[in-house]
Amino acid sequence: MATGVASPTAAVAVAAMACVVLVVLSSSAVAPAAAKICDETCAHSCEYTDTVATACAPQCDGGCSPEACQNCVLAMSQGCLIICGDDCRTHCT
Repeated sequence: MATGVASPTAAVAVAAMACVVLVVLSSSAVAPAAAKICDETCAHSCEYTDTVATACAPQCDGGCSPEACQNCVLAMSQGCLIICGDDCRTHCT
């Protein structure tokens, strides 16, 4: 897994930077566009988080089935997307 953003919290911080742009575009006509920017920003941030690899290391170190590793990575990635997306939408749209 690639390194980059250190945690879901850091992913939220990256998404918060996108808020600066979104606040400028905060009219109701651009709310769907703002939500899309949150989705894209969080997807990128969560893709490069070390937290997923660290949290799933016990399942992905070869001691468990590939399915266990895949399930962990999916669950952790989804958790990051939910946390980041909720925060971004709360503060930016």
